[in-house]
Amino acid sequence: MAVSKKSFIYTVGAVLIIVLIFQMNYYFRIDSKLTERDVKNSVNGGTAAGGGIKNMVGEEIDPTIFVSLAAYRDVFCSDTINYIFNHANRPEKIFIGIVDQGSELLEDDPNQDPSLPNSHCYRGLKVAPELIQSNVRRIALTVAQSKGPTLARYHATTLYNNETYFMQVDSHLRFIKGWDSLIINDLWLTKSYAPIGENGIPRTVLTHYPMAYNVEDSGLPIVDQTGVPRLCKGEFNSRGIITFNSFILKATTKPAECPYIAAGFFFTSGEAIKLVPFDPHLSNLFEGEEILYSVRMYSAGFRFFAPTLNVCYHYYSRPKSPKFWEDNKQYYLDMQKSVERLKYILRWPLEKTPDLSEPQFAEIDKYTIHNTTILSEYYQRWKIDVENKKVHWHQFCDQQPPQE
Repeated sequence: MAVSKKSFIYTVGAVLIIVLIFQMNYYFRIDSKLTERDVKNSVNGGTAAGGGIKNMVGEEIDPTIFVSLAAYRDVFCSDTINYIFNHANRPEKIFIGIVDQGSELLEDDPNQDPSLPNSHCYRGLKVAPELIQSNVRRIALTVAQSKGPTLARYHATTLYNNETYFMQVDSHLRFIKGWDSLIINDLWLTKSYAPIGENGIPRTVLTHYPMAYNVEDSGLPIVDQTGVPRLCKGEFNSRGIITFNSFILKATTKPAECPYIAAGFFFTSGEAIKLVPFDPHLSNLFEGEEILYSVRMYSAGFRFFAPTLNVCYHYYSRPKSPKFWEDNKQYYLDMQKSVERLKYILRWPLEKTPDLSEPQFAEIDKYTIHNTTILSEYYQRWKIDVENKKVHWHQFCDQQPPQE
């Protein structure tokens, strides 16, 4: 009888351990699938996220996501759209604003649906035509009209139609199943870290440089949620512009604060577009786009966090893909003028006193940062030495600084 009791105790203990492991796996999102109840709670702000979302007059709303997608002659654009819709739990609540650049160079494809634009963003779509018609908005720009990613992302925001959430992505990403529910849930985990804005949503941003996927492989890489990139390193380049890098750090149970916003993937509230409107006077700006938007968002009260898991993957380098700067003869001239505007807004040293009547300073009062106190706070908080062009980033990436 004693042996029987001991066996019973061992059996119960083993079962409890298995249950604990299962719960930990769910908690850390190693399996990205959610139950129907979890999906409903996540999408609606959920009980774990602080309750349902209500508008300014107290009415409950059914949240939507606007996706800003700027593409330049990108053959992976339709692949990205497929993953956005087909791997979402609620695709009908997702609206994509495409700025489709350079599609006029494509020859007609006899196999393509003639009702759709002749574009890489529509070739190879595996999404219901009705969803494309109702939930995809498009601006088409020729190569001559294209003026770089920063300006294209401004155009994308003109397609925004008061959706609850705003997500900006590159046109060569792949998303895991349930990404929409997971990223909304993550955003609500930051509720105690920043001021609360419109619809009760925290004024925070989830962002990073996503892990890479191999374009030679179909589908997603093996999902490993033990490490998540954190956008924590900044350095001044030879042009005196801060560019970023990320470190893959141990996944956290709550989003971890970081200094910067990545232009190729971030998720926030739709209110951000109203409080920090995109600047339409940054032609051909590439390097510098991210630091400028980061500081403007910080000055408006937003704070930035790495997500707790990898909801998407990025195709980097794209060696055979056309680049906008190779097609644009005005690139370097426009870029230099936009950098002048950037440095003025960020209060960085300029080589000469700016003439604010020049075109690169158009509407500067509307888009500049007037609160120099909050600007200084940002530089001090993230150890950015503008005068000496140094960024002391190591502690934010869990790295030891070099020995003096």
